[in-house]
Amino acid sequence: MAIRLSKFTNIKGKQVEFAADNITFDDRHFAREARSQKAQLQSVHKHGTNKGVKVPIHKKTT
Repeated sequence: MAIRLSKFTNIKGKQVEFAADNITFDDRHFAREARSQKAQLQSVHKHGTNKGVKVPIHKKTT
């Protein structure tokens, strides 16, 4: 659950919101993401290859 913290200012005599922050107390799972990225790099599949380069068909088939 997030708490929204708003900041207001006066423009031409009217109160206007100019900034808002979301304060969250939930845990973020960055460690799991880093672990999965390392596993992808060690796998036999090539992740993040250049999509502009055409791969020959004989390399695609097994």
